[in-house]
Amino acid sequence: MPVMYEKSAWDTRQPRKDGLRILATRYWPRGLTRDQVDLYLPDLAPSKGLLTDYQSEKIQHPEFRRRYREEMKGQKSLIRTLHWLSESGQILTVMCNCEDSTYCHRRILAGLIEKGV
Repeated sequence: MPVMYEKSAWDTRQPRKDGLRILATRYWPRGLTRDQVDLYLPDLAPSKGLLTDYQSEKIQHPEFRRRYREEMKGQKSLIRTLHWLSESGQILTVMCNCEDSTYCHRRILAGLIEKGV
């Protein structure tokens, strides 16, 4: 079962399509209600330092991607659990604050979950 990653936390909930909605942000988004999320997993978000470096443009996306993957090596157990859920037929939707997933960590995270890395 593929992991969906094209969802912003602000997108409307679609129960049959979304499955388990996982919010992977370092900080809870202001104004987002708890009923819009099934699991809040801040440990799957970029660290505060990495987020700061990327948002301040100290680093570009290739370096962000490399460092984020490195950080996620410490979350292998959680990523493998999500992979197992997906392989068992559970639809997973990885969400964050970003409107566009092109340069967002949720696309990288979804790939890690799909691979079970």
